Amino acid sequence: MIFEQGKARTIDLARSLGVSEVTIRTDLEVLEDQGRVSRVHGGATMPEEPLVGFDQRSTQRVEAKQRIAAAAVRLIEDGMTIVLDSGTTSFALARQLPTVTDLVVLTPGVNIALRLMDVAGVDLRLLGGKLMPRIAATVGTARQQGLEGVIAHVAFLGAGGVDADNDIVEGTFDIADSKRTLGAVARRKVLLADASKWTTTDHHKVLNVSDFDTVITDDTMPQAIQDSIRASGCELIVV
Repeated sequence: MIFEQGKARTIDLARSLGVSEVTIRTDLEVLEDQGRVSRVHGGATMPEEPLVGFDQRSTQRVEAKQRIAAAAVRLIEDGMTIVLDSGTTSFALARQLPTVTDLVVLTPGVNIALRLMDVAGVDLRLLGGKLMPRIAATVGTARQQGLEGVIAHVAFLGAGGVDADNDIVEGTFDIADSKRTLGAVARRKVLLADASKWTTTDHHKVLNVSDFDTVITDDTMPQAIQDSIRASGCELIVV
C-alpha cells in the first residue's frame, strides 16, 4: 500500500489488515530498519521521494527560472571561479552566461557541461563521482568530485525543496551531501529557487537558508516567506 500510494496511515493499515495499531507500528519499525519505508507521525511513507527527471523539471516554471537566472548572472565577473549546481535553474543561468574572460566553471551537471564546453572565455571542469542519470549529474565526496583544496568565489545552488523551517532539502542523501560539498568550497553561496520550492518536504537536509549569503527567487513568493528569509540574515533578491 505504501509503495502504491506513497504513504499510508497506521489506522488505515490496521483496519485493512484486521490487526491492532500496535502490531502495525511494530511492523513499520521492522520495515524502516530494512530501509523500505520511513515512519512519520501517524503512519509511514516511501523511504525517499522519487526524483523528478531533468526533462520534466525543465518544463516547469520556465519564465520564473529565466528571471532568476538573469539576476544571478549579474553576480558573475571575469576571472572568477564559480560552482554551478546541476538543476534546471542553474541550466538557465548557463544559457544566459554573459561574455566573459578567464571564468572557471565547476559543475556536476552533465547538461550544463554540454552547454558550456565550447563557450569562449570559460574554463569548464565537469566534476567526478557517481553519475545519477535521472538528474543528469554526478555526486560524490570532495575527493571523488575533484574539489579538495578548491576555493570558488561563488557557488550557485538549487533546491529540491525548502521546508517550513527554511531548510533546503533533497530526495536522497547522496544529492544532499554533494550539495553541501559544493557550497563548502565557495566564499559566497547563492540559492536559486523559485517560489514553488518553498513549503515542500523531503528527507535529507542540505543547508538552512541562513547559511546562504543571497537568495534569488521570483515575485510569486508570499510576503511572509520573504520576511522570514530576510530575518535569517541573508540578502533576498526578488525578480
